[in-house]
Amino acid sequence: MEKISKKSFYSSVVGASVLFFFLLIFSFISAKDNIPLLYAKLFWALVVSYLGFCIYRSQNISKYRSILFILIAFFFFLEFKFFRFASVAETIPPYCHIAQASTLLNFIYNQFLAITGGHWEIWGALSLGFLWLIIMFTIGQGICSWVCFYGGIDEACSKIRKKPLLKLRVTKKWRDFPIALLIFLLIMSFLQGLPVFCNWFCPLKLTTSFWDTVPVIRIAQMILFSLLLGVFLVILPVITKKRTFCSLICPFGALVSICGRLSPYRVTICKEKCTLCKKCLEVCPVFAIEDHDLKEYKISSYCNRCCKCLDVCPTKAIKITVLNNLETISLGKQRGWQIEIKNLFIFLSLLIAGVVSGTFVPLVILQVMGGQ
Repeated sequence: MEKISKKSFYSSVVGASVLFFFLLIFSFISAKDNIPLLYAKLFWALVVSYLGFCIYRSQNISKYRSILFILIAFFFFLEFKFFRFASVAETIPPYCHIAQASTLLNFIYNQFLAITGGHWEIWGALSLGFLWLIIMFTIGQGICSWVCFYGGIDEACSKIRKKPLLKLRVTKKWRDFPIALLIFLLIMSFLQGLPVFCNWFCPLKLTTSFWDTVPVIRIAQMILFSLLLGVFLVILPVITKKRTFCSLICPFGALVSICGRLSPYRVTICKEKCTLCKKCLEVCPVFAIEDHDLKEYKISSYCNRCCKCLDVCPTKAIKITVLNNLETISLGKQRGWQIEIKNLFIFLSLLIAGVVSGTFVPLVILQVMGGQ
């Protein structure tokens, strides 16, 4: 909360403290009687809250969001990829929202069978998938730039160079390709009863399961996985400074672009303030800004709410709003207290990111320190 048009140290502390309070509750509930784990969770809650303070204080959203986003991906890679691969042990792969998106029809069908068959324990486990749907409807497409523990990989690669070697432009026709791919994967996965994306297209499966036992097929998988990993998660992000895997392949990103429209939050451009300077167009990492004959810029449904465009806009023409372009919510007309929709969105995004990452980051911290 903050007074009208006044950014203060006090309001930043309040916002970060409220965030830490909720993460504190989650830490105590999830750690149970494990004291070392509780300390690790509290430490991570402090890290997330501090980054939230930096965002509120500096109003440089993308910089500190990116730090948190990359950290989450780094810890996830250590826990579910590096440590498991190094141990050479047969382990159950982590729950994957990307896999759920590409097998959504299978997921719904399995839910139906579990409910009609009375297997409530199976239904309960499958219902974990609804968590991602709830998050999706809460912060919408923001899940892909604040919460996704895979997205930070190509974001990190896109940060390696200060300037792009190649200025990549993607037309709306090609930007719609992930939706076409999603439809194909949904149909094929349902007909085969297998996660087609996981078996053939996901570069993140290089260190987990879904390898075929037939040598020839296994080699083909390895080649495809390696090519997609090298091209879309490393090379293209480095030379273009764009998140090409999230933008052009990821089926979860395609699903979010559709379902995320139910979220109340929108990134909007004020026509009166916009000078068509192209800065937002250049920095958008997911090709979500459409220029209509260079006369008007519009934010498409592919926007990941990374807030880079908000940070670089010289005229502050880009805002995060709800409903009918509402920018603030009044909390007390007499004293003039208001909360900006932008700050509310940031709070919810940080809270969800902190809770989701809090399920695995503290475990990695303990492993690195040799405590677990």
